[in-house]
Amino acid sequence: MKRFFAIIASCIALVACERAFDISKQVGESVIWMTFIPSNDYDTTFFILQATTPLVGKTNPVKTSGESVEVKVNGQSVKMEKSDRSVPERHQYYATDHVFVPGDRVEIAATVPGTGSADASCVVPEPFPAYDWSARLVKRSEGGQALFVDIDYADPGDGAGYYGAMVCQYTEQDSQWMEIDPETGESHWGEISHSSNIGYLSPCALSDAEGLSAGSENPVTAMPKYYNTLSIGSGARQSVQIWSDVFSPVPADGRRRMTFASSCYEQPSGRREYSRGWSESRYKYRLILYRFSESYYNYLKARYNNNSDELSSMGLAPASFVYSNVRGGAGVCGAYTVLSSEWIELPPAN
Repeated sequence: MKRFFAIIASCIALVACERAFDISKQVGESVIWMTFIPSNDYDTTFFILQATTPLVGKTNPVKTSGESVEVKVNGQSVKMEKSDRSVPERHQYYATDHVFVPGDRVEIAATVPGTGSADASCVVPEPFPAYDWSARLVKRSEGGQALFVDIDYADPGDGAGYYGAMVCQYTEQDSQWMEIDPETGESHWGEISHSSNIGYLSPCALSDAEGLSAGSENPVTAMPKYYNTLSIGSGARQSVQIWSDVFSPVPADGRRRMTFASSCYEQPSGRREYSRGWSESRYKYRLILYRFSESYYNYLKARYNNNSDELSSMGLAPASFVYSNVRGGAGVCGAYTVLSSEWIELPPAN
């Protein structure tokens, strides 16, 4: 029961600090909906615009025509072009090749005749602070194994601690198999084949015991399990562990630790012999680190809570968009930066 009220309180606090939607709008009334997520993660950044009724009335977007869009970076307009991703009678995509860097102040504004005007802004955050990380494969009591990750990082003390982490797995495999000549029926060795693949491991919720024992007796960052993983729009949909240290005091030594686990399946590294051949697998891991603007962090957290957390299972999740920092409309303007570690190899699971 205490946990239930804590969840309700956190959601009320999130909604209370943002602009409320007018639920009295009549059927057919529309508002501007837009989203813009500048980052150092893209060569091209897309701005999405449509007119829609987010709470009542029409469920389909309203066709926009004659709209105007402007994006400014540090007060200077940047070039925006309509993209071929635009879908007639649904939404418009605009694209820019501007290279965003940490510290950029981004402002967006759009006007749709007959609907109105809306605007929003954000600042591209600084990269993830200086850090060290370690990882290990651990056999789990219920079977399988998990990859446990500890991230020790320096709190920059700027009060903007909104972070994310994800683990990539690189797999290489060599194999050779016996083949049968269809004419003579004789067996012979085929060519040695080589394959490789990069996958993204999904963070998995830790039990309280695992969270305390995974890497530190006293982890300095606690992550509520009810918004444990999120998907972000960087290439394929990827699950990211997010957290914030904004509301916890900076440790005396300025160092913080984040501990999480990822589900992981792999065959032991090394060569395996079979009756008609052999294969050899090798694995490496890389840590991807994100730093979010406050607006994008709040948006991601709210979206996950709306779709996947305990409120949703109880039928209490909002029926529509749950977060917006757009003035005069709906949507989100948020930013993030991303960086990657070097690839590392790990010993077999204990």
